[in-house]
Amino acid sequence: MTSTSGPADHPYTFGLEEEYFLVRRNGRRLRHMPRRFFTECRESLGERFGSEMLQTQVEVQTRVHDDPDTAEEDLRTLRRSVAAVAERHGLGIVAAGTHPSAQWRGQLSTDKPHYDHVMGELQMLGQRNLLSGLHVHVQPADPGRRVELMARMQPFLPLLLALSTSSPFWMGHATGLMGYRQTAYQEIPRTGLPPLFRDQTEYDHYVQRMTDGRAIQDASFLWWALRPSRAFPTLELRVTDACTDLCDALAIAQLYRCLVRHLERRPSLYADLHAGDQAIVAENLWRAQRHGFDAGLIDLGSRRLVAVREMLENTLEALDDDIRALGCERQVERVWRILEEGTSAHAQLQRYRERRDAGDSHAAALSHVVHWLADASAPA
Repeated sequence: MTSTSGPADHPYTFGLEEEYFLVRRNGRRLRHMPRRFFTECRESLGERFGSEMLQTQVEVQTRVHDDPDTAEEDLRTLRRSVAAVAERHGLGIVAAGTHPSAQWRGQLSTDKPHYDHVMGELQMLGQRNLLSGLHVHVQPADPGRRVELMARMQPFLPLLLALSTSSPFWMGHATGLMGYRQTAYQEIPRTGLPPLFRDQTEYDHYVQRMTDGRAIQDASFLWWALRPSRAFPTLELRVTDACTDLCDALAIAQLYRCLVRHLERRPSLYADLHAGDQAIVAENLWRAQRHGFDAGLIDLGSRRLVAVREMLENTLEALDDDIRALGCERQVERVWRILEEGTSAHAQLQRYRERRDAGDSHAAALSHVVHWLADASAPA
C-alpha cells in the first residue's frame, strides 16, 4: 500500500520501561527496597533506575533507540545490572504482572512527594496497586498527531495484551484469568481505554478542565492503557503486563512501534472509530485478560470472532512494509514463538499444575512458580 503521510526515513525512536518486584532470594517473598540497594543501582545505572510507588517494586528505563538490536542489549544490561546488585543483597527480581503469592496488605509507599500525593488520593487502592507493567514509548513523525493515533491504536490493544499476559495469580489464588493485572488496575480512576478524543485541541481542553477543577495535577495522572506522554514526544503503550522473558518484551515493543508507523502513514485507518467500536475493543480486552490468546477476538471489520493467530497473521501481513522499513524482522518474528510456546502466564500455570500433580501443596506449588519467575527474569 502506498504511504500517505510521514517521512519515509523517520526512525520512530522508542524506549521501554519495565517494572519488577523485589523479592528475597530465600523464599522469594516480597522485600522492601533497602536504601543501599537503591544507591548501588543508581551508581551503576543513573536515572535509568528508579523506585516505584510501592517500596517492593523498582523500575528501569532504556535509552532512546532506533535500532532494536541495540535496544535488546540495553534492556539485557539493565536487567543484569539490577539482578547483580540484588543478588549481593540477598534479593532477586521478578518480571511479571503480579507476584503469585504476595499480599497487598502492609505495603508501604515510597517516600516521595509525588507518591505521597497519589497515595493520599487513592488510599487503599494505592496499596492494592501491587502490579508491574511493560510501558513502550514510540515517537511518531508528527508528535502533534499523538491524540489522533491514540484513538486509532485502540483496536490493536487486546492483541498486544494477549501476547504479554503474565498475571494468572493474585494474592495466592489462581484467578482463572491469564492477565489479572488489568482487572486489578482498573480499580484506579482514569485507567482502561482512553476517550475517543478527535484531536489535540479536544484532549488539551479535557486536561485543562481536569487541572482547573483540581481533579488532577497534570496529564501524568491519566493512567490509561495508552496515552500521550507528558515527559516525551511519544505515544506510550501501558496495557501490557511485564514480560518475564525480555525477548518477549522486545517483540511486543517492535510490533507496537510498527503499528504506530502504519497508522500514522495511513490516516484513514480506523479514523471513523465510534463508541460502538470502542465497546467491542473493551470486550476484546476482557477476552485477552480472561483467555490470553487462547480464545478469539472480535474483528472490527468483519464483526466475527477470529482466532488470535488469524488476527496476528492479518496484522503482520499489513505491517510488512513497516517491519522491513524499521529493521525489526527478527524481533517481530518472535511473536510466533510466543504463540507456539505460550506467554509467562502459560508457563506459570503449567509449573503450578505439574507441582500439584506431583503432590505438592498449593503453597509449595506457588513457591515453585515464584522461584521459576525469579530465575527466568534475570538473563544469563
